[in-house]
Amino acid sequence: MTDLSGPEPAVDDSSALTPIVNAIDGADPELVAIGERYWALAGFADGCPVWCEKVKDIDTAGWGHQKHAVAAAGVRAFLPGQLCPECAYPLSLTSRTALQQAVDGQTMACVECTESLLIAARLVADPARKAKRDAAKAEAEAHQARQGARERWRQAQREAVDSRYAACFPSDGDALPGASVRQMVAALALLRYAPSPAPIPEIQAWPDPWHPSLDKAASLLGELVRADLVKIHPSTPVTAFVWEPATFDEAVQETENGPDTVDAPQLTGSFYPTLARFFAPYGTSAEKAVEQLDAGLTDALDPAGMTAARQGDLLAVAHELIAEEAVRYFSNRLEDLHLPAVPDNHSARLEEAAYKVAEHRCLGEIYNLVWRATRTAAEAAQKNPRAPRTHMTTHAVNQFESLAQRAIADPQMGIKAFAEVHGQGPAAMTRTLFYAILDSNPVETSLPQIQGALPAPAAAAGTGTGQHSPMTDDDDLQDIINWLTAYPDSWNPADVPAALARFEALPHDNHSPLQFEGRLVARGATHLRRMYDRLAPAIGDREAALAILAATALLVHPLTIPRAPTTGEWLLGSLTTLLLGLPEADAEDSEAP
Repeated sequence: MTDLSGPEPAVDDSSALTPIVNAIDGADPELVAIGERYWALAGFADGCPVWCEKVKDIDTAGWGHQKHAVAAAGVRAFLPGQLCPECAYPLSLTSRTALQQAVDGQTMACVECTESLLIAARLVADPARKAKRDAAKAEAEAHQARQGARERWRQAQREAVDSRYAACFPSDGDALPGASVRQMVAALALLRYAPSPAPIPEIQAWPDPWHPSLDKAASLLGELVRADLVKIHPSTPVTAFVWEPATFDEAVQETENGPDTVDAPQLTGSFYPTLARFFAPYGTSAEKAVEQLDAGLTDALDPAGMTAARQGDLLAVAHELIAEEAVRYFSNRLEDLHLPAVPDNHSARLEEAAYKVAEHRCLGEIYNLVWRATRTAAEAAQKNPRAPRTHMTTHAVNQFESLAQRAIADPQMGIKAFAEVHGQGPAAMTRTLFYAILDSNPVETSLPQIQGALPAPAAAAGTGTGQHSPMTDDDDLQDIINWLTAYPDSWNPADVPAALARFEALPHDNHSPLQFEGRLVARGATHLRRMYDRLAPAIGDREAALAILAATALLVHPLTIPRAPTTGEWLLGSLTTLLLGLPEADAEDSEAP
């Protein structure tokens, strides 16, 4: 070989040693082609053969690993004019090394006289092995085709996400008017505690929790998207979305012509909030949008500028976060003590106790109660090793429930408040509310202390000066909903289900001016109230109330009341009068009860 040193060639004309390659009768064409490549000689240099390809570069296509044996199964390479010393037939070379030996003047046996090579060649060409190899090759090709189709499917998913959720700047808009206090606190925490604000990474990748409860975090993120406080970033992994078909494998099952003919994946509009990435949508750039949203949220969440209703919402958020931090600590304590998680049928009791005690005690004191309850359960588990450990978790819930009730019933009950627990720092929303908005310690400050420290509430928008006078007789349903969305402090969503309940009682009111129409109105009010009861837990009281107003247009049963020809219009007029606080004259015109 050219890269090996050796004795001087025994012949002066090395070109006379160029092998003649003949195909074996009946050999597979692939084997013949491999053999021809194996024996392809470029010439000689300094008495050494120079090959067209290195042996390691020759692909045997799965026929075998011994490439000289694969070549021997397809061709014979004869040296012209030379005979085998053993059988006296023309000399066929066994390998490239044999040619070098011939150049060096050495003698060697031919292929037919080398039993081990013949056995190896016959094994390569064995029909049974060939069938197995063909099956493996077909399987490999099918797998490669499926992988290619899968990659195209993923690329189509990526393109669909990029198209539907494009982040375009500059963009104009205002996300704050319709947002609740809870949503604004959540959005501010999202901006300030995310590892990076543009885009905001999926919260499951955060080093610390965004909300104390992962379950509530998922639904709250969905609210932020619907409120237009944040939008889904196009870099969100495609696995964060719900597709139709759901997976590539399901798409293949639905087609009859193989993976290359699967239908393109379609976005359904649903997504998994904890897996999604987000961005602030309005501004001249992604960075400016974050700054603009942060400033707007900070200003809107200033307690001094809040109405009494907004301050009440702020206290409700503080109540939720204190209670959920306690539940989170309870769960972490169980894990540290190697006790199972709280069973589903006991979770409601744990949360109920946490929310009740959070109305009266600070988080540090509740930490103490949790620690005592879980320690008692751990000690009971050690004393009763044969008892089911789930019973010990239930015992911890029972203990906490009892301790919480005592702490509520006896305000003088001394409880040593814990400081911030190592490895159990408050979630981002808790830190945002207490540090950035309330300027207080989240572990040491109780709900009554927060309430006592709040400044006097601001006047509701549209009261006093009348500068936001909401409605006129000519305003339509869209105007009403737009105004209520823009000025959420001016109305109370709880008034809607209360009014509907009164309307349901109209047929039994002997003093009502409505006779036969009262039953029709009551029937429509019942439908709307049931709708409200279903919507409120999912989308919130305020959004559910707006949905009820919009749904009045679906009630078209005719009435004989002037200016209210249908039940829907009568209900809309009555609810509008209630929510917007119209003067009595207007109320009489709409004939509300």
